[in-house]
Amino acid sequence: MTLAAYFTQQGYRLRHPELPVMHVGSTVRNIMLPMELCQILPGQALNKKHPDECTAQIIKRAATDAPTRKRKIMELRDQISYSNCPIIKEFGIGVGKDFEVIDGRIIAPPLIEYKNRRTVLPEHGQWSGDNEGFITSNQRELRWIILNLDSYNTRQSDVDSFGNNVFNESRKKGMQLEPFSMQNNYYEPRNTRMNMKQLETELENSLGYFKKQQLDFVIVVIPGIGDHYSRLKQKAELVVGVLTSCVKGNTVKNTRSPLTVVNNILLKINGKTNGTNHVVQSPDPKIPLIKKRIMFVGADVTHPSPEQSTIPSVVGVVASFDRNGFRYKPHFQLQDPKEEMIHGLEAIMQTMLNNYKNKNNQQLPEMILYYRDGVSDGQFSQVLDIELNAINRAVAAMNPPSKINVTFVVVQKRHHTRFFPGPKCPKEVRNQNVPPGTIVDRYITTPKHFQFFLTSHIAVQGVAKPSKYTVLHDDEQWDPDRLQAITYALCHMYARCNRSVSYPAPTYYAHWAAARGKVYIQG
Repeated sequence: MTLAAYFTQQGYRLRHPELPVMHVGSTVRNIMLPMELCQILPGQALNKKHPDECTAQIIKRAATDAPTRKRKIMELRDQISYSNCPIIKEFGIGVGKDFEVIDGRIIAPPLIEYKNRRTVLPEHGQWSGDNEGFITSNQRELRWIILNLDSYNTRQSDVDSFGNNVFNESRKKGMQLEPFSMQNNYYEPRNTRMNMKQLETELENSLGYFKKQQLDFVIVVIPGIGDHYSRLKQKAELVVGVLTSCVKGNTVKNTRSPLTVVNNILLKINGKTNGTNHVVQSPDPKIPLIKKRIMFVGADVTHPSPEQSTIPSVVGVVASFDRNGFRYKPHFQLQDPKEEMIHGLEAIMQTMLNNYKNKNNQQLPEMILYYRDGVSDGQFSQVLDIELNAINRAVAAMNPPSKINVTFVVVQKRHHTRFFPGPKCPKEVRNQNVPPGTIVDRYITTPKHFQFFLTSHIAVQGVAKPSKYTVLHDDEQWDPDRLQAITYALCHMYARCNRSVSYPAPTYYAHWAAARGKVYIQG
């Protein structure tokens, strides 16, 4: 019996029998109701991932400059009237009438070094490297092609201009790319409106052909909407084995700043083809940033959205294998849904240590600087018990046995601490935030661990959120100023842009490694 027939039998004729029904039961018990007989109670949280366009609107509406945010916070505080709340009074606590005034300091950014030891000093969290050569790049001529999956919206003339810009700018940076021509370096499928099954077949065939032609990388133009990215990466990296870099069609057609777009793409391509874009140097030549052989490690776990209870969590771990902390080996793996602790870390770290050893004349690192993202305050003891012990076991298993100091730092972005510049504090112009390099390491930090807040970036919009760093274990016994300086320097080592980012590059890469694992299992 259909739902419409059932309700007709009960004396009610559905007005909209064509609409889908609502499932209001559990996962093991099906209970279906007509939509027209249901009401959604107000004030409920949406416990699932928001659509992308909804998220963009929320961010746009919520983004205000620092003075406006500060004023709104004070207005809300006055409206809530904490001082008159009986529950707060019973606990003997109160909320101050104004913001807490605390001391902070601004540390100098590192120098950015390019080819021929040319250096650039970042200003306001960014620098121009467009006219600088990469430190290293692949010295043989790289063969490449542009695959246009957005030919319905992106014209061949747009791709022609884009491809020539890629070639011309690459030469300025010291890269050896095959000269671009539409005849030899461009391909588009005949069918511009493919369903997903047709797309997968087309990708497997075209990428397989590029592989046989021994192309070094493929730039893929994809539409702004759709599932093209994940399908492409699955076929390119799991099935065929070819290097790809994606760019949206609207980006290719960017006429306002085409060379900026191209230079950003070249940053990615050079890193993917085993090049080194830049390195960092201490602003004080008498005090080098990196004195020892350090393996920088980033670790993160990406979890499914709340409604995806059966989809596994994805672990991402990366570890550097060069002396400058620019090049990283990535690793991802699946584990039980919502499990935050990384299981199997001992084997992962053994692989990373052996990789470092093989890339450095059989020398192991003298220390490991481990940045762990995604851990809450209540999980500190658990992450030390599981992950620090796993790292120590991996070190003990090395041959020959070596003394490797381990420093374990938790990086947190999910907090509600914000800094607003005081009357005497310099501020960045656009959103009136505290400037990059702002450190706060007292008054609002825990007495149990060495902890500091670092605002390392310029917020594109809104109030800058500082990252909170908590040192849970430190064999090296770092001087606090040096650990803060090297952490800030690592925020300038992100390969994809010429600006400092909100947390260290290895942490960012770990997030991307986990995200790539998530892409592999989509669909």
